[in-house]
Amino acid sequence: MNDVIQTIYKELRILRARLIRVKMARAHAQLARLKSDQEHVFNSLKRNFPAIYATLKSHDISQFITPTWEKYNARVEEAFLPTPPFCFLNDPTIMETMFATRGGRCLREELKYLEWTIPKVRLEVLLEEDYAGDPVLLNTTYLTSHNSIHHLYHLIRFSKKTNCDLNEIDSVIEWGGGYGNMAKIFQRLKTKPSTYVIIDTPLFSCIQWLYLATAIGPGNVNLFQKPEDEIARQKINLLPVCFVDSVDISSDLFISTWGLSESSSFSQDYVVRRNWFDAKHILLAYSKSHGGTDRMAQIAAVTGIPSEEIEFLRGNYYSFR
Repeated sequence: MNDVIQTIYKELRILRARLIRVKMARAHAQLARLKSDQEHVFNSLKRNFPAIYATLKSHDISQFITPTWEKYNARVEEAFLPTPPFCFLNDPTIMETMFATRGGRCLREELKYLEWTIPKVRLEVLLEEDYAGDPVLLNTTYLTSHNSIHHLYHLIRFSKKTNCDLNEIDSVIEWGGGYGNMAKIFQRLKTKPSTYVIIDTPLFSCIQWLYLATAIGPGNVNLFQKPEDEIARQKINLLPVCFVDSVDISSDLFISTWGLSESSSFSQDYVVRRNWFDAKHILLAYSKSHGGTDRMAQIAAVTGIPSEEIEFLRGNYYSFR
């Protein structure tokens, strides 16, 4: 019965996204005009996707991934091969697992907070979407998606809560980076680029490469394709989890918004064993809807990271340090 309910919920969510797209047709047309060059860049880069992924897929990541995410990866792989579609952010699995189209109170509360803390002219720059992936837009003022509002909200709320000046952060490690949007938003926030590392499955490392190389330029993205590759300073580095033991990395800030709680117990213990990659600051978000939540709360408590419920997302928590 639960599987049936989840299927119905997923289909309703996709239908809602399609209806929103119809309502926001003018905004989508505007974004397509503003950043039409991204489709050409994407189509040029995607030719390399199958070969790169085939190489990375050969490495074992079984200790790091849960059975649920094995299924998700298989579904995404089917959608992305032989070559990824330009409108990949409309894929049902991508939309189900990482692309926020919730809207409603959540969007209103997050946007209200951002408008209270950041001047509108600055928000327009930070939030404007990229055409790559053809994301579902939910706001015409900033020509943006809920996902970009959501990611910027995490960063600003963390900064205000901890009094951490993000401009002073020179290095970031993100565990589970979705399609790369958080990293893009973070780099937009900075007056100078940070050295940013996303640790993820080989499939999502490839997706992040394709999206970010399209959105911010291939020269700003460094995808590890073999264990002896090195971190590129002041770029976004994409580190497949199969190579994580081969790289000596540390950071000023460790980020994981729902990624670590959806990873295996081995992954969670691995991050703790590596002392959160020596990060002075930590930004965690996790949900009671995922099996690892209680464990994540215990890990945060033992590590001395305070937790608080997100008031408009019942059952979801932040842990900031």
